[in-house]
Amino acid sequence: MHPAPSQSRTRSLVLAAAITGCALIPLTMTGCLASHHTSSSIDGAYVQPSDLSRVRKHASTKEDVLQILGEPTKKMTNSDGTETWSWQWTRKEKGSGHLIFIFNTSSSKEVDESAHVLFEYDVVKDKWQD
Repeated sequence: MHPAPSQSRTRSLVLAAAITGCALIPLTMTGCLASHHTSSSIDGAYVQPSDLSRVRKHASTKEDVLQILGEPTKKMTNSDGTETWSWQWTRKEKGSGHLIFIFNTSSSKEVDESAHVLFEYDVVKDKWQD
């Protein structure tokens, strides 16, 4: 015995809905799969804040500063006879994120930073970091 035409059409619609639903489930689930990655690097003559704090105003000499911070990127003689040494570096940060099949992002940021020591008569008069 064959089912009535209305029953056959109903079964076909139910079967089509079931197949469509099963096909869509994996697509909706993949949106939950996410990843994120970040990396950072420093280029140049980086000075750690802890090292700069070891340089003492009115006490540390040029020789002391060279030992603590290393060779500066730049040395400049000021009009008043003082001398400024500078250490310059660039901090680079990169990030990427993925939400599979839906969303991909990437970002990058570069920040120029520096540390400075001001000498008067070969002794540290001041120090600061930008």
